[in-house]
Amino acid sequence: MIDIADRPDVAPELRLVPHAFRRVFGQPAQGVWYAPGVLSLMGGALTVCAKWGAIVAGIKRDDGVLELASINRPAERVSLPTDDVPEWAAPIAQIPGWSGGATLLCSVDLPRGSGLRAGDALACAAAMALSDLHGAALSIHGAYAGKPGHAVDREGRVRPIDLAGQRLLVIDTRIRRDRPLEPRRACVDGSLGDAMTAYHFGQRPDPEQDAVVSAALAAGAHGASMLVDEPGRPVVALVDTDRLATVRATISAAYSPTPRYLTVLPSGGAYRVT
Repeated sequence: MIDIADRPDVAPELRLVPHAFRRVFGQPAQGVWYAPGVLSLMGGALTVCAKWGAIVAGIKRDDGVLELASINRPAERVSLPTDDVPEWAAPIAQIPGWSGGATLLCSVDLPRGSGLRAGDALACAAAMALSDLHGAALSIHGAYAGKPGHAVDREGRVRPIDLAGQRLLVIDTRIRRDRPLEPRRACVDGSLGDAMTAYHFGQRPDPEQDAVVSAALAAGAHGASMLVDEPGRPVVALVDTDRLATVRATISAAYSPTPRYLTVLPSGGAYRVT
């Protein structure tokens, strides 16, 4: 069998991690798993998958040790169980019910707290890896259910979401705070944009999130709301594609430091690459 790291038919970003795994650990990975970052709208009333996410390559171990390494944090390798877990590995250490050893190399192309729940993506990819390597039934995050052009509701149902001519603009305010947000439960009534804005004004957002929401709405966004992605304070806006540049420019002029922006269309869910 050809190592996925050497397969030209596989996307370069999916070959990178198994290639690095072979270089770091001296043997090919037994499998590669991908999980997307997820955009949790209105406190989880609707969830959509983004095109960015986490990739994990790994092999099974028989000694019960879970060895974790990260392309993003090469100096912070860790073997579980341990009480000294680096921050990046915490989502994997907290996977409920994991047992059996493995060596996993991880890559996450999302900043923590930026709005797409990078920790959830990493936990999902790692849980799939452990489940496949050991034949174990682990609780795996609902990113499994994502489909292009669809959202997943709070009950786990996959629903079409029509964003023709529109995009979800994720705004990372670059604010990081230890104080947790306490979102209130919301339901989706009326149009998506109206529901997002109503959700925002029913919450207790930080001032920076309020400022970005106000700027987005003033620039013509159909709706905007805070996102919950600790420790960040991100925002999401529903914007016509022909107004994306205007909305970004208006927010950047009204808010400092200049935010990071990601433009999202609902994409596919988690899967095993090979």
